[in-house]
Amino acid sequence: MKRIVLIIMVSALYSCGGAKYNYFFDTGRQLDFSHGKWILNSTKSNSRIFDNELYDTSLKGFKNILGDSLVEMNDLRSTNLIAPKIKFELSEADLNELKRNTDCDYIINIGGNVISDGLGTLSFSDQNENSSNRASVSISIYDLNTKTLISSSQVYGKIENRESVFPEDNKHLPSINPSSHMIMLKGAEKLIRKYGKNQLIYNK
Repeated sequence: MKRIVLIIMVSALYSCGGAKYNYFFDTGRQLDFSHGKWILNSTKSNSRIFDNELYDTSLKGFKNILGDSLVEMNDLRSTNLIAPKIKFELSEADLNELKRNTDCDYIINIGGNVISDGLGTLSFSDQNENSSNRASVSISIYDLNTKTLISSSQVYGKIENRESVFPEDNKHLPSINPSSHMIMLKGAEKLIRKYGKNQLIYNK
């Protein structure tokens, strides 16, 4: 029994089952990814646990959509004169400079935010019912040629206190929850997948 409980607990650390996600597109739900060179900027988050993983997740997701058309900012810095940090919200002057220094067409900015880890990885049935693990991810995509924001989207993930997963006679045992950090990673994966599903495809 102890071994089964341990396996379930470890599995929960690497999954986000049970979390609910809401998606919002302020603009640019459908994009044409079939042309141009796209830069993936360094991701930004307040997660000290999975900051690097947010970038890896984002790179993998957009690589599936863009293939060789996706360029990493760090790779560009090896051959181009580019500032060490690029802001999430870019002005027209910023976009002009990026176009001049990179000769690319688009830039993708991704930011993650761990909002609350109040529920924790383990929770009990008598815990505050308002406790929750919450995280969000935002994506902004700019056209470097027209100097405009062409897509702005967000995903919010949340899991609240719930009934124990164990049998009735073991109700004193805790429920196992995805952490807000894992919700952030899963949210990024899901939001990027939305871009792939909604992309504009033209018949040749």
